[in-house]
Amino acid sequence: MRALFFIAISVFLFASCGTKTAEAPKEKKINGDSLLKVVNDFDANVKAGTPIVKMSREQLTNVVKACKELALITTDRNTQVMYFEKAGSISGEAHFNQEVKSCFENAFALENDKEKLAELHYTYAFINDAKLKQFDIARQEYQLLITDFSTSFWAEQAKMALEVLGKTDEEILAAFQEKNKL
Repeated sequence: MRALFFIAISVFLFASCGTKTAEAPKEKKINGDSLLKVVNDFDANVKAGTPIVKMSREQLTNVVKACKELALITTDRNTQVMYFEKAGSISGEAHFNQEVKSCFENAFALENDKEKLAELHYTYAFINDAKLKQFDIARQEYQLLITDFSTSFWAEQAKMALEVLGKTDEEILAAFQEKNKL
């Protein structure tokens, strides 16, 4: 009797859970489709030649939010990293400083491939260097690449970036010309 009661309760629980889990993915798919439309429209605008600096803050905010939400609803780690990186890069172009940091921190936490992780750190450093002019953060990231990813291609790039960190184009050109005179 006890076994029969347990089986009946189990069947009831599994049946009720099955219904709820079947509805959730449909909801996620609908939301995911609308988020993808936001990202795809942004990509089409960029591909058509619309510079990011000509886009409204609201449009850029919506794209960043869509990328972050897509990263959260997908189960594939590589796709999650890709969306967080994209959100961080767009945030850098839009000068959303805190968004850049949070997006890249999420990407760092998810990435398992050491070379891709080094690339993410380099991208984060470059955005802080070239776009946000946050040279202290850029310097820390470049130095992290040199110490923690010393055999990586990105460590070599970081060494070169440190040589010109914070310098104007004119200063970089003058240093290059001076170096080539020797």
